[in-house]
Amino acid sequence: MAQSTQISTKELKRVAAESYEGKTLKVMLCTVGASGFTQESTVANWQSVEQSGSGYVRFSIVIGTGSYNNVSGLYALPQINAAFVATTAYSWDRVVLYIDGETFIHSLVSETPNQTLQSGATYTYTLSLTTDD
Repeated sequence: MAQSTQISTKELKRVAAESYEGKTLKVMLCTVGASGFTQESTVANWQSVEQSGSGYVRFSIVIGTGSYNNVSGLYALPQINAAFVATTAYSWDRVVLYIDGETFIHSLVSETPNQTLQSGATYTYTLSLTTDD
């Protein structure tokens, strides 16, 4: 006997509203090399290896209200463009996203090879947060 379950679009909206909308998303650039922290590490762990100096500033934005996309089947929050600048060159190998005030991170992007931002340059990550059934 086959079974099929569908989650209500209203439930996806409720989960997104509770989890993300109106909360502050932080994005930080970190360096750990081949070993080190993982997606299960705490925000505090990651902050200990966060980039510092050279014009680097941790990105921060209040997450807006999303909408359900009938084509993708996702409740999508507004696209986020996390921009970083450098007054002198710096490198990183991880991008860490977390909701301000939470103990654990939301997600982790690994860069291979390391990214380097040259003096006077800007680098932007375009990020999408969604809830999906």
